[in-house]
Amino acid sequence: MTHVLVTGATGMLGKYVSDALTRMNIDAVAVDRSRFELGNPQGIFDYIMESKPAAVLHLAAETDVDLCERDPQRAGIRNHLATANIAKASAACGAWMLYVSTSNVFGGSGTFEHNELDLPCPLNYYGRSKLMGELEVRRFNPINHLIVRAGWMIGGGRARDHKFVGKVIEQILNGATSLRAVGDKYGSITRASLLAEFIVWALAQRHTGTVHYSSSGIVTRHNIAEQIVAALERQVQVASVRSSDFPLSAPRPFSEGMTSIYTPTLEGAPQPGNWKDDLTQYVETFLQ
Repeated sequence: MTHVLVTGATGMLGKYVSDALTRMNIDAVAVDRSRFELGNPQGIFDYIMESKPAAVLHLAAETDVDLCERDPQRAGIRNHLATANIAKASAACGAWMLYVSTSNVFGGSGTFEHNELDLPCPLNYYGRSKLMGELEVRRFNPINHLIVRAGWMIGGGRARDHKFVGKVIEQILNGATSLRAVGDKYGSITRASLLAEFIVWALAQRHTGTVHYSSSGIVTRHNIAEQIVAALERQVQVASVRSSDFPLSAPRPFSEGMTSIYTPTLEGAPQPGNWKDDLTQYVETFLQ
């Protein structure tokens, strides 16, 4: 069997990827969730060995940053050990593997922006567990993998977007005249639909290595909220507040902003744009 196995196919990014693969007539199979459970790394290994895919797109993860902080064992099993077994099985099958990682592997050094040559230094258990996943991919499938680090993911539309951007859009559409958003923490955004196109391109090329994939420009959530207001052409006041006004279990870095040395050099690859343009294009499609 020579198919592409997709983990996390029903999530925000996974839905975009699955739709893109369908449009390209690529034989993709979403994992059987009754047999593929991130909390059971050995079962994941066995499942892939039975499936014998030609490629594995590993999009699934425990992405609840605060839950990971409260339960580091869950983070370690689902993001580290599960990824290690996916990498082992992929290598045993001769399958190319793509692993979606996160800008949260950075932040502990206090640096404002991070490219692919900067050494990761995560500040919380979510970032650490994803970094451990990266290390296992490199260890077990060293020459047949691509690691893509994404920023603050935006996408999904009204049906799937339950994160910051979706909540802000909904509040504005429901008539809010004022909003508050954190203005002292920085990061980069990644439009999920663009990343999906890049993943399909990388699959066709069997591209390898580690790349950052995010819109240009490092921003705060306050910047994002203001741009959403502008895109919707509403009269809404957005107040900048401190992160300490929203106590959370997991520490957030001052900045996990990313830039890329390598992505712009990839000829023919779908490229992210400026953060304002990418965010505006998403807002315009939110209700579709």
